[in-house]
This record gives sequence, structure tokens and C-alpha cells, in this order.
Amino acid sequence: MKLLKHFIFAIIVMIMNSCAFYSLKGTMPIHIKNIYISPIINKSMDQEVVDLLDDKLNQLTIEQNVLEVVNYDTADSKLDIIVTEVIDIPYTLSQGDQFEKVDEWKFVIKANVMWSDFHKGEVLFNININEWGIYGDSIDISNDGIDNDGDGFIDSEDSDEIGAPRNAAKIIAINKVAEKISTKIISTW
Repeated sequence: MKLLKHFIFAIIVMIMNSCAFYSLKGTMPIHIKNIYISPIINKSMDQEVVDLLDDKLNQLTIEQNVLEVVNYDTADSKLDIIVTEVIDIPYTLSQGDQFEKVDEWKFVIKANVMWSDFHKGEVLFNININEWGIYGDSIDISNDGIDNDGDGFIDSEDSDEIGAPRNAAKIIAINKVAEKISTKIISTW
């Protein structure tokens, strides 16, 4: 009877350990332990977007502590990003005296992102991302009455709605792009 209890206990421990490992690692290939993030290629006219995106992506990767960021020579996988376009497009219009006027602008970042497995020589994913932030003509987006990032919160309710309108919308869009890339890497496992 004592041997049976130990056997059942050992089985339970093995199952719990297996589930814990699976829930942390998902279906990630066992050989991918790190990532090299290539310098971002910029096909837009906005160099600041590339620099800020690179910083945010590195920060997220380090904070999540799932894959170690390493040099090309020692990498198991590689992340390539091309910022294909950065544009400001009219978002809402109102009637002016003679012409329509733009009340709100949409700051849009478009990028192509590819994650590759160096060991197997295959592409894990290749996606296009299109993210945005909204801004108006106020001095500070913390009091513009706009849901600048589409999360359902405005102004003082939203911790990331601060600063000069266009710059804040740029930061919002960059954060969305970096988070989408990070989520895609994790969900690919």
C-alpha cells in the first residue's frame, strides 16, 4: 500500500512538472533559446520611428525573459523588420467656412516582420503589421477628449495619453507594433 501511494505521488509530480513546463514553453522548438534582432530597415522618411521601435522591442524582449537577445554569431533565430511606411492620414473631418477641415489625424506605421529559425533554415512567420495612434490639434493629448489608442479610455483615465499630440500618437503606434511582434513570437510557439 505504501509503495502504491509513492507511485501515485510520483505520477502526480511528473504530470504537474510536465504541465508546468508546457504552460511556460508552449510548443516552442527546444533548440530556440535566443533571438537576434536585425537592425530595422527603414523605407519611411521617419528615422525616429525606427529608433524608438528598436528600443521598445528590445525592452519588451528583455522584460518577458522568454528569449535571450544575442549577437548574430550565437543566435538560434533571427527577427527581421522592415518599416515600409509611416503616414499621417485624416481621421475625422468637420465642415469649415469654405472647406472641410481635419479634426483628428491617424498616425500609421506599416511594417513587415519575419522570424526565422537558423537551425532548420525555415521561416517561423512572415507578417505585415499596420498599427496606429490618433491625435488632434490640442496642445496635450491628456485633455483632447480622444481615445488615442483605441483602448476605450480617454485622457486622465489612460496612462499612456500624455504629451504632444503627434509625438504621443507615434509612441502609441510604436508600442502597438512592438507588442504585436512580441505576442506573435510567443503565440508561434
